[in-house]
Amino acid sequence: MKYLYIVRGPFGSGKTEFAKTITENVVSCWDYYAQYGQNKWNEELKPHADEYCRSSVSEFMEQGANTIAVTNSFSKSSDLDFYLEAAKQHQYKVFTLVMENQNSEEYKRDAPEDVVLKQIINLKNSVVFHQGF
Repeated sequence: MKYLYIVRGPFGSGKTEFAKTITENVVSCWDYYAQYGQNKWNEELKPHADEYCRSSVSEFMEQGANTIAVTNSFSKSSDLDFYLEAAKQHQYKVFTLVMENQNSEEYKRDAPEDVVLKQIINLKNSVVFHQGF
């Protein structure tokens, strides 16, 4: 079985650090910001960072990687749609996790506080629990 871990949470919650404990195949939107945005959040680069994540995950899937983790805020449920469809196409089992980290200062990113707060609010409003009973 192949696995895709989708790790959701606001910037600075330790998503990527956590993902690195479960697989070497980690894709993070922050990798894009680090490369093209001077390691800080940039609203103009957000669509490019999101596309970087989608294309990198697709590439791992096409290579047949056994485990992949993608980390981003995924603050709206619709942000997951691409990954859920790709996982279905490539026969990956999906685990979606929401990060809440007590030690967030350790992983703090250079992102405006209002952006992080908006991510938190959107996440709180979009996390859905699916029960099979």
